[in-house]
Amino acid sequence: MSAYPQTIENRRNSTLQRAAVCLTLSAIVLSFAALRPSRASAEDLAFCFRVNGYEQDGVFGEPVAVAVNERAGMVCVADMKYGRVDAFSLQGVPKFEYGPEKGLEAPFGLAVDKDGTVFVSENFGGPIKIIDRKGEKSTLEIPAGDGDKPPKAGRMTLDRDGNLYVVDRANGRICVFDKERKLKLKFGGIGDKRGEFKEPADVAVDRQGRIYALDSVAAPVQVFDKRGKYIYRFGFRGEGEEDISFPAGLFVDQNDQVWVVDRGRHSFKVFDRSGSFLRRLGTYGVEEGLLFQPSDAEMDTLGRVYVVEAGARRLQVFSLSRPFEPFSPPGL
Repeated sequence: MSAYPQTIENRRNSTLQRAAVCLTLSAIVLSFAALRPSRASAEDLAFCFRVNGYEQDGVFGEPVAVAVNERAGMVCVADMKYGRVDAFSLQGVPKFEYGPEKGLEAPFGLAVDKDGTVFVSENFGGPIKIIDRKGEKSTLEIPAGDGDKPPKAGRMTLDRDGNLYVVDRANGRICVFDKERKLKLKFGGIGDKRGEFKEPADVAVDRQGRIYALDSVAAPVQVFDKRGKYIYRFGFRGEGEEDISFPAGLFVDQNDQVWVVDRGRHSFKVFDRSGSFLRRLGTYGVEEGLLFQPSDAEMDTLGRVYVVEAGARRLQVFSLSRPFEPFSPPGL
């Protein structure tokens, strides 16, 4: 074989090797870029303060849920490991806590009304415990239907009219109670069909009364009208910028934008009410202003986001730079 073909072959191999190295480096750069704060994230969501625990030198055991009510001036954190609900002012100052003396063992879901009444579900099931501002306790049972498993209350939320929306984890349903705490609606069920759930994780309501239900296994978000009729669903499971890796919680802001807490990607994924992706917010890390396995979040009317992190065992509060403006779609 002549020297000329050999030179061409060597050059071809060298070119392929360089291309392979470039592709590998590009993949590494992209993987690290996914963990770095994006320009939009840094501009839109600013760190305010953090709370490590109820006691001055204490830390949360396993914070799994957060509930905020501005009229009551309260933010509450459910600590499943320590069996208590810790209540703080909106500035993070400890106010009071409920624990075993109120019959709490493993708080899992939370809601707080305008009077400061706290609704608590337990991880193992049983009735919802209701503790009013005076510390008096009552309970609320989810009625079981024919053929149902014993109901197991999960995450909860309240709408502007005082209706209580509860996830029944055992039967894959959303149950709605009126302000007198009488069951007015239930819908869903375990299954793969539209309007059914694999593992319902959370529920939220927008200003028009649309109900958003989060599933930690199947299609992430399903949307229902105020009568519980299925409308549509959105979101995809995955590791991409717009995908949801581990949906852990959700809330709807005052612009009817849907925020999904992505525990697996240590971030929020924000969608408009039609399900179009708008923004990814949050960056992986344990330092202040970063997120490590967020488990739940809520927002107040001033655009402050309260998020509890199971991984970092803390409550962090962020503020939106433009709280009264909806996000625009990417690229605009």
